[in-house]
Amino acid sequence: MPINHTLYKKMESMQIHYLEKSLVIELNKKIIVEWNERHPELPEYIAESGSGLDEVLSMVEKTGNDEVDHKDKIIVKAAHLLGGMSWAQSFSGANKRTAILSTTIFLRRNELSIKFPPEEQRELRQLLFKIQEERENFRQR
Repeated sequence: MPINHTLYKKMESMQIHYLEKSLVIELNKKIIVEWNERHPELPEYIAESGSGLDEVLSMVEKTGNDEVDHKDKIIVKAAHLLGGMSWAQSFSGANKRTAILSTTIFLRRNELSIKFPPEEQRELRQLLFKIQEERENFRQR
């Protein structure tokens, strides 16, 4: 029986391409190294803290799977990746920057993209700070 290449190609494009933990860690390291080169007076340190990253990456794989539309699945997973990384604070620094870059790469791997116009970049950062603050308030209870 011959292979239906069109169907195979469509099925292949329906796969979800996740981020590897090692990639996210490497992104964080690069962000911090670049920061430290530009801001030697405000050094950040490279360290992964706890199992938060594993939990976030696992959550991303498990969530959104009930969405019927493939694009919606990707968007739900991307939202959980962005918010989850900001919440988990898996690194000693650059968590929000790592979350934004990781989410952008996740979307691109899955043939979607996102661009934040300058006027929305500030709003995004404020939202991610709010997520981080909520985490701190939650811990204090």
